[in-house]
Amino acid sequence: MPIGQLPSQRLVERLSFESFVSWWMGSREATRRRRRLLAALLLLICLAVAIVGVPRLRIFGHDIFVSLDGGWRVLNGQRPGVDFYAQMGPAYYLLHAAGLWLAGNNARGLGYGSTLATAMISLWAFFVLRPRMKSSPFFVACLFLALLAAAPFPLGFGFMHAAFSMKHNRYGYALTGLVMLESFLPEDSDNRKHQFAGGFSTGLACALLLFLKISFGLVALTFAAVSLPFRSSARIRLAGMATGFAAFSVPILAYLRFDLPALAREYRLLAAVKSGAVDARDVITRIYIDRFEIAPVALMTALVSLLPGIPVRRRLLLILAVVMATVGGTLLLLTNTQPYSLPLLGAAALLLLNEVTAAIPDSSAPPQMAPLLAIGLLAVGIPMCVDAAGLGAALVDKVLGEDPSYRFREPQLASIEFVDCSKPCPLNDNGQNLVRYTEEGIALVQANAQPGESVRGLGMSNPFSFATVRPPSHGGAVILSETDLSPVVMPPEKILIGDVALILAPKFPASERGALAAILNAYPKLLGTEYLRVAESPNWILYRRAN
Repeated sequence: MPIGQLPSQRLVERLSFESFVSWWMGSREATRRRRRLLAALLLLICLAVAIVGVPRLRIFGHDIFVSLDGGWRVLNGQRPGVDFYAQMGPAYYLLHAAGLWLAGNNARGLGYGSTLATAMISLWAFFVLRPRMKSSPFFVACLFLALLAAAPFPLGFGFMHAAFSMKHNRYGYALTGLVMLESFLPEDSDNRKHQFAGGFSTGLACALLLFLKISFGLVALTFAAVSLPFRSSARIRLAGMATGFAAFSVPILAYLRFDLPALAREYRLLAAVKSGAVDARDVITRIYIDRFEIAPVALMTALVSLLPGIPVRRRLLLILAVVMATVGGTLLLLTNTQPYSLPLLGAAALLLLNEVTAAIPDSSAPPQMAPLLAIGLLAVGIPMCVDAAGLGAALVDKVLGEDPSYRFREPQLASIEFVDCSKPCPLNDNGQNLVRYTEEGIALVQANAQPGESVRGLGMSNPFSFATVRPPSHGGAVILSETDLSPVVMPPEKILIGDVALILAPKFPASERGALAAILNAYPKLLGTEYLRVAESPNWILYRRAN
């Protein structure tokens, strides 16, 4: 029978279509309630991050020493990218240095930094997006960006794999998504103050991203630059962008003493390593692999572009935004150490959700809009729920965790808990083995080092400067990883090692031993000639600079 003749037609429309669209649109009173609820939820997210702090580490435990070593160097007066090979932007290490300072040089301060970053991104999204988005998409967008920044597990891994790893990627995606939304949302052509403020936000975020991780900064700048010609108030927006960009870049460059050649040298080295691993074929292959994640957003884009009342110029701009989110997200994924996940597609879906919501006439609930809203909510809601589950699991694990954990004896590290893990955790990079081997190296240093001697390990990260409370060497790399160096593009020895007095060479197997082999192959005189063996334990060999 035709649907119009079915007795249940009215009931089906009311329960499944009309009521859903009406609920999504909401009344003025519902909008006020949603904003109060949103403020409460954002506060709860920040509170959960503060309670979790550094989660019980279930994967990639050695990564936490990247943040500790970088923050410790900053607290000792060194400047990232200028005084040591940082491989990430100075803003990342300044955040962790602030947390360590607040905690009195205790590793729990890394959790303070996470809380500060999550609170900043949550407030930023709330105040920038509130005047630009409809009520319901605004509610979802703020939660999406806050949870993206807050979730304590690496992007592309299961939500149960709590870690303090690749935090810079989460902050980078959240801020880049905010730039994308601000750049491509409909503008308020009558409010010059809002136009300038939006440009200021985007310029500030782009500058922060450039000094957080340059790849995210370049993608965000591309979003901002491409959107600019489509604005009727381009001059006001450009003035705001320039002001926001200068508001962050000038102070941080002053902190770095405007040593641009040092930053350029580091970025050239990193670009040389990354460019050898990414080409057009890799991008196309990656897009094909992620086709099921891309397909819902692509379908929604096609359907939204067919809605009546949307100008052709606006339709083309939406299509362009989604294409840029797909390509930009793929490039970021290929240059990050994450196996999958394209968070910028979530931002693109939020952009489309807002467009659909704006296209619904006031005081109406057309049921044909329900499928469009459902597709957008699925594209955003699935990754958002995964992030929420990860934060919730880490919170429960922190408070009620029953699995045995292992801690360091050193008081500044005792707050960190390492839990034994299975796949995909590499051998000896977490849990009991990591603590045992690291404690053995610390004991070897303490038994043989002279006062004031700096020390580094030749593993992926260097736990020994912070663990022994020794002054860090001038120069040297924070990370010795195959993603930051290669046999083809090997940084100079001085950049990798610096003037460190003591080197601990590991004998046990672990991840990134390929990077160590590449370094020793490139600089065969490093151990045995430039540094001489002075002591040994079952799993470490200690070397001292020959001169």
